[in-house]
Amino acid sequence: MSGELPPRLLVVDDDADIVKLLMLAMRTRGYLTEGVTTLAAAISLIDTTTYDVVLTDKNLKGGTGLDLIDALGLRSPTTAIVLMTAYPEGALGRLASLDGYIGKPFKSLDLVAQSLQDARDRRARAIERQKMQGKLGELQVTLSHSSPPSRER
Repeated sequence: MSGELPPRLLVVDDDADIVKLLMLAMRTRGYLTEGVTTLAAAISLIDTTTYDVVLTDKNLKGGTGLDLIDALGLRSPTTAIVLMTAYPEGALGRLASLDGYIGKPFKSLDLVAQSLQDARDRRARAIERQKMQGKLGELQVTLSHSSPPSRER
C-alpha cells in the first residue's frame, strides 16, 4: 500500500438520484465521495473541504454550476472541475476554468470516471506549469540583477 489518500470528489446535481448514482459508482472506483443538490450546500462544503475534483451539473437549485465554477476559482484553485450538461454551448465561455465536461445523459459510468481522471491530470499539469513559470520568472529576475562576469586576462 502506497499510503496515498484516495481522491476526494464532490458531486453536485439538482437530481438527488443522479447524485446518489454517481457517488456510489465513483466510490467503487476509489473516490471518497460527497454529494449535494444545491449551490449553497456545495459552496458550504468547498469552504470547509478541499476536493481533488468537483463534478457539477450546469443546472442547480439556487444557482448554476457556472456559479459554482466561479466560487471554486476563488476558493479552491487546485480543484479540478468537470461540468455535466445537456447543453454544452452555454458553458463555452467557462472552458478556460473547466478541466472537462460530460454530456448528459452520459453514456457510461466508466466514461464519467475517465473524464474525472483526465480532469485531475489536466489540473495537475496546469499547476505544475504555473510553478515552473514562477521559478522561471524568479530566475529571470535574479539574472537581470546579477552583474556580468568580469573578463580578466
